[in-house]
Order: sequence, then C-alpha cells, then structure tokens
Amino acid sequence: MRKTSFVQSVVIGILALACSGAALASGSMRCGSRIVDEEDLAAELLAACGEPSFRDQFLVQIPNGAHVADTEIWTYDFGPQKLLQLVTLRNGQISNIDSDGYGFSANSSPRCEPRRVVEGLSKYRLVAQCGEPLTKRSENVLKPLFARPEIYRSDGGAYAYRNQYVTPVYREEWVYNFGSRSPMRRVVMEDGRVTHVESIDRGFDR
Repeated sequence: MRKTSFVQSVVIGILALACSGAALASGSMRCGSRIVDEEDLAAELLAACGEPSFRDQFLVQIPNGAHVADTEIWTYDFGPQKLLQLVTLRNGQISNIDSDGYGFSANSSPRCEPRRVVEGLSKYRLVAQCGEPLTKRSENVLKPLFARPEIYRSDGGAYAYRNQYVTPVYREEWVYNFGSRSPMRRVVMEDGRVTHVESIDRGFDR
C-alpha cells in the first residue's frame, strides 16, 4: 500500500476536522429577528448581527509556509443574560458557531485572578478578565488529530507524524504577571481557545 504523503495527511486531517466540527456545532445564531448559519458569508453576518465585540484574526498555515486559510473568530457579547457567541470564519465564510459562557454587563470590570485563568476560556473572555499579557508569541504547528495530547511535542515534533492525520493549528503562548506574591502563569491557546495553563517563576511588582 502506498504511504500517504505529508500534504495528503494535512488535507485529510483538515477535512476530518471540518466534518466533525460541523456535526457537533450548533450551526446557527439568532440576532434579533434574523438568523445566521454556517456557510453564510461575513457580509451576511455583519448585516444580521452588526460588528462583533471582539475580532481575532490569524493565518492558519502549514509550518513550511503553505497557506491554508485566513481565519477570524468574531465574538458577540450580548450581555450577562446570554451566552457569548464565537463565530469562526475561514476565508470570509462561517465555518463554526460556538459559545463560551455568559457575557459581561457594559459597566462590569471583572477582577483578574490566577485561579480564573483556566483551560477552555476563549481569548475574548481571557482578555476581558485579565487584559493584555506581559509577553506573547505565536506559531503555526501541526497537531495529530487522533493522538493522545500527552505525546504531542511543541518543539517542532509535529513533523514526526508524517503518516498520521494532522491539522494545522495557530498556537499562542501568553505569560501573565500577577505580582510578587504569585507565580506567573503561562497560557497556551490553540485557534483562540486556552488549552493549557501552568505556573512558572514567581512574578514581580512593577
């Protein structure tokens, strides 16, 4: 049997991820009397729901530089009585609609505490709670679709999975400083969601 090429693995992985995401996603969002659905265009989303509360833009690509998709995650915050709506757009078209807990009131200013920085947060919620980090960096990596998370390496080891189904992921690493009484927090996000949080060296007072 002929081995699956690296590029074929990436393409198959993207298709598998897209299919599974479509099956699990709610698929639609209501804005007043209008409804937007997956596969609608960004212009249709703007017409129905207006400007989002937060736009996160990044380029998803294979680490060797091959382009995959211009990606945006638009977050709609409809207030504390409704769930935050996260709309992912790939190349100007809605590919997924998700939620992330209840929104914030207009005059609220959530207090940032280390214990509130946890896995699963959207970037919008993280920034709303804690503001901008002390440092940040980003990279494009390839993540095996079906491998156990603990065997994934973030040091470029994704290339070791040439014969497995992989998907390109936009990974960010933010570090928050909570002062000299607490350790700093290293926060890893993949495609706009917190996937890992760990304590590192003790922080410092400014």
